[in-house]
Amino acid sequence: MVVAPRWSQSIRFRLSLFYALSLFVTGSMLIGGIYLWQLERLDEPQLMGQQVQWRDPRTGQPVTVNFTARETLVELVEYNSYLQTLDNLKRGSIGALAALFVVSFGTSWWVAGLALRPVHRMTRVARDITASDLSRRIALPGPDDELKGLADTFDAMLDRLETGFEDQRRFVQDASHELRNPLAVARTNLDLALSDPNATNEDLRRSAEVAQRSAERMTNLVETLLVQARSGVPDLALEEVDLTALAAEVVDDYRATARQRKVTVTARGQAATTVRGDPSALRRAIGNLVSNAIKAAPPSSTVRVAVTVDRDRVVVSVSDDGPGLTDEEQELAFDRFWRGATSNGGSGLGLSIVRHVVERHGGEVTVASEPGFGSTFSLRLPTGGAGPLRPRLTEDR
Repeated sequence: MVVAPRWSQSIRFRLSLFYALSLFVTGSMLIGGIYLWQLERLDEPQLMGQQVQWRDPRTGQPVTVNFTARETLVELVEYNSYLQTLDNLKRGSIGALAALFVVSFGTSWWVAGLALRPVHRMTRVARDITASDLSRRIALPGPDDELKGLADTFDAMLDRLETGFEDQRRFVQDASHELRNPLAVARTNLDLALSDPNATNEDLRRSAEVAQRSAERMTNLVETLLVQARSGVPDLALEEVDLTALAAEVVDDYRATARQRKVTVTARGQAATTVRGDPSALRRAIGNLVSNAIKAAPPSSTVRVAVTVDRDRVVVSVSDDGPGLTDEEQELAFDRFWRGATSNGGSGLGLSIVRHVVERHGGEVTVASEPGFGSTFSLRLPTGGAGPLRPRLTEDR
């Protein structure tokens, strides 16, 4: 089986061949028509009778002209000259048509290459795109024609794909980070209960309750991950949430972890601290702050969790006596993957998740810190409701 060369199968070759053949056939018909028309109009002299009928060009009437022998000879020479001219025209036209075909094919090959250059550019960009890098764009310059419209549509499609991919990747990273906290809480409480030979039934029951709450949070996270995989970023499950009671539960969950690090964790609150929000998401946000504070706090110090009301806002503050943050570190603290000098090998996602949760509830998160004097992270949530919910993730730069 004979395989045609690859270049002969390209659209550039087919366009060039079609254009050259079209021009060749059109030229052949035009020159052939002129040749036949001239041949038809050529009158052959009546040499034997020395008499020729002509048509008067002014009146259109036939005129009989008697030729002498000399005039007949001149007419014969002219007639042969016309025939020779027509033959030369035919030969020259064939050569000209052959040259026209070659030149038109080469010209159309060059023009088709220019016209198809944007397509080649799109092909190269598509080849360079990988599943982990969707940042390449065609960004085709030039007039707003069909090819530029196609390139812009391709770029817009890549924008949507990159946004969707980043949302999926971010959610998986956040979910992985969030699964570690309840796992660590459950394991720490169970390890302490099992390793203490003097643990009472009440101690064991309390550890089991903490492990059960951690298991429930992990179940909720897995279900949320499934929802995310099916329909994108999940909506918040809004209900009335008492932040004082929620903060007390979070502190109770982390007491064993704090005890391991020789840190005390306390909670205090006041009345009328109810907001409308997603309890699971708010628990994760407060839990991240408490977990970070316990890691940053020095031994024998106290992590303080306070819930207060400031006008139309409920404020949840988590304070520690750790090394604190500089002004530059405070500006970067909520960026994804940022880790301070005392991060202890963390992933750098915890504070970013906190900001994302609070902003989706229409609130804000702030930090007040001074190097050497600890840090205070505060969640400020509206008492009147979750505010304008944000269906997409907040971009971190």
